[in-house]
Amino acid sequence: MTEPRVDAWIRLLADHFSSAFPQRLDAPRTIGREAEYPVVRADGAAAEVADLWAPLMALDPGLTAKREGDLIVGLVSDQVEFSAEVGRGTIELITGPEPDLHGIRARHDAALDHLTEACRPLGYQVLGYGIQPVTPATPAFMTPKARYGVLLDVIGESWLWFTLTASDQVHLDLARDELTPITDLGNLLAGVTVALTANSPIFGGADCGAVSAREKEMGAIHAGSDRHGMPRAADGDCGAMIRRYVGQAHLLSWDGARKVRGDGDFSDWLAQREPGALDDPAQADVWEAFLLHEHYIWNSARPRTAHATLELRAACQQPLDTHMAATALGAALVEGAPAIAQVLADALGGDPWPAMRRYHHDAVRSGLRADEPAPGLVRAILEAGRDALGARGLGEEAYLAPLFDRLERRSSPAHDALAAFESGGAAALIAHAARR
Repeated sequence: MTEPRVDAWIRLLADHFSSAFPQRLDAPRTIGREAEYPVVRADGAAAEVADLWAPLMALDPGLTAKREGDLIVGLVSDQVEFSAEVGRGTIELITGPEPDLHGIRARHDAALDHLTEACRPLGYQVLGYGIQPVTPATPAFMTPKARYGVLLDVIGESWLWFTLTASDQVHLDLARDELTPITDLGNLLAGVTVALTANSPIFGGADCGAVSAREKEMGAIHAGSDRHGMPRAADGDCGAMIRRYVGQAHLLSWDGARKVRGDGDFSDWLAQREPGALDDPAQADVWEAFLLHEHYIWNSARPRTAHATLELRAACQQPLDTHMAATALGAALVEGAPAIAQVLADALGGDPWPAMRRYHHDAVRSGLRADEPAPGLVRAILEAGRDALGARGLGEEAYLAPLFDRLERRSSPAHDALAAFESGGAAALIAHAARR
């Protein structure tokens, strides 16, 4: 590797990356949501999401099909996008951006109504749950998008966990000076998010021994390099974040319009090119190659240049009667970032990362029943976030009420799902999690 050449590319990429974010936010922070839902048959086995395209289009004539070749991979309108996920039995509802949580709820509820109505004549059910509960992860269960086959070849069997997972991701506007501090904080708080939202304890029809199976199992993807979930430490600045990204294995590369297997680390690919300004059309392929590479780094918090947002990824899909809880939590953590950072400093001192990494590990297994890094820390963080949401003056803090209830009971949604499963097996779990 020609190290000076890679160092030059890192500086160029960091400058270009940060320039995608505005110097300041001139309006209140907007919110977007990407919510994944398992769709199952009456016995809990995964349904075929592809069966839903025609009834969804019949219910909403404004939807048009998105295709990959002859394959329909989603439906989109000016209100919502329904998207096929890696697993053939999981559908993603994409809504926003909206100026507040009320707008997200209204648009999402309308999309859920259409999805539930499309499922009914087929005997399918939509689950407010974080993983496929019965069907195992197999190559045959993978949606036949071309790049998924390449990723299975490159990553191996751990990639197949993406065929089961159902997360609830929130996107929030970021200003340039917030880019690294709030991204670092979002990753630092991954354990808090998991504890409050864990909802995937049963898969393959059995108790997996962790309340957030999706975080536990997907953490195996290139575990030594922290490619998924909570990183080992704060990045501190955009250059350090980009350096960490380019040091990751190069999974996918462009071959014309095709995505093909990469080779080595992404830094090895950069080392073969002479550095140059990324606004030069001659370097456009470098930026496109980097975007493809960093799209497949799945940290709990990651900035997205396409929309100048922070994506928070650690939450399981929520019980349907409290489906806004994870979205509201993400908004509260970002809006409350300065106050929350002070809460952490007061409780844990100058370097909270070791304690919070231990908490993340324990929260994945035990949720809100894990020992906190300091007494009352989760409540103090949640209260700071509630106050910050309240300061927006929109009444959005009401969506945090279920989280305070969970904290009071020391019961993550996963514990309720486990209780249902223990009372009557998979059938009781499906009845507990299904949208009626």
